[in-house]
Amino acid sequence: MEKVSSVKDRVGERIGKLVVIERAANKIEMAKSGKKSVRACWLCKCDCGNEIVVSGHNLSKALSNPNSTAGTRSCGCLMGKGGLKHGQSETNIYRAWNSMIQRCTNPNSTAYASYGGRGIIVCDEWLTFEGFVKEMGERQDDMTLERINNELGYSKDNCKWATRKEQANNRRTNVKLEYNGKVMNISQWASEFGLTKVSLKARIERGWSVERALTTPNLRN
Repeated sequence: MEKVSSVKDRVGERIGKLVVIERAANKIEMAKSGKKSVRACWLCKCDCGNEIVVSGHNLSKALSNPNSTAGTRSCGCLMGKGGLKHGQSETNIYRAWNSMIQRCTNPNSTAYASYGGRGIIVCDEWLTFEGFVKEMGERQDDMTLERINNELGYSKDNCKWATRKEQANNRRTNVKLEYNGKVMNISQWASEFGLTKVSLKARIERGWSVERALTTPNLRN
């Protein structure tokens, strides 16, 4: 991990298909222990025209290992053109990987502000498609890539294949309630107690205790 206090100026440097344009905002990486560390990052332009934010750590890895796939040396287009088997770029698992890469590293992605822009990063192993598939395995058609802890980045320890309903239940915008030592979102509690989501949410917003909101029967059937 690079020390942000002594960052090498990389503007104008070429790494593979990437040329460093300017310094980007530092990224905060959170370990499972909750400890934070800082990564110096750079905005790079790929020869294909795309822009991508890359940590200096991954640029250094690419420079020191020119004959391997270590580090980052393109926006991902290398994998889409020369690094995949015929037709693989059209598969669901490739789309899942590419979407992850774009929203975490590409400032032009419409989702970047909610991911890369707030410090959500992709682990080094998953910066290549092969590394991602090796650790996550094949994706079923009805599954999506979900982070278990929405405050942490994309890695084997923090991700799983989940149904769309499971992923919706884990969105960081969902209100979580704790009752009898169990934590679930409003939709899950409403289903468990036979309430409607709208009714339960209204009770909480009116200041009801969680116990009262969950255990008071609906006045209407």
